[in-house]
Amino acid sequence: MTHQISTRDEQVYAGLVIPRVVPSFKVSSSDLVDFLKDRLRDRGPGGGDINTIYVPVPPPKVPADRAGQKQYNVLVCHPYPSAAHAPVGDVLIRVPKGLYARFAPNGEYADVIEDVWAQVDDATASGQIVRAYQEEIEVSTEKGVELYISIEL
Repeated sequence: MTHQISTRDEQVYAGLVIPRVVPSFKVSSSDLVDFLKDRLRDRGPGGGDINTIYVPVPPPKVPADRAGQKQYNVLVCHPYPSAAHAPVGDVLIRVPKGLYARFAPNGEYADVIEDVWAQVDDATASGQIVRAYQEEIEVSTEKGVELYISIEL
């Protein structure tokens, strides 16, 4: 397991939403996420990378699921320089500048998405990182996948 600590600047994203999930490779690899990624590709230019962003649902509105895990809304999206550049009708979010642990596949799993999420679970369980449970960003490029997990120092 390897990860790097990095900061990410504030960024505007726009795309399509899946409500109330618990972040994991099962969500990222789901048929629904694949369907939404295909819809973004089909409609043309919007940026090369497709991001899957997990946005925490505010606690007062939605309780944790039965296992006590925090729920997130998922935005399958592209980054944009500003909201004015985003397609009309897309859901917009602004992810503030933050501190992240960056994970890349290390080959332990055949599925690259499962690989990075397994590394997050291991790093969290071993105390190497302390998750902040803020926005978490999965970037899918032509070269592979990177996962940015919000962390506390």
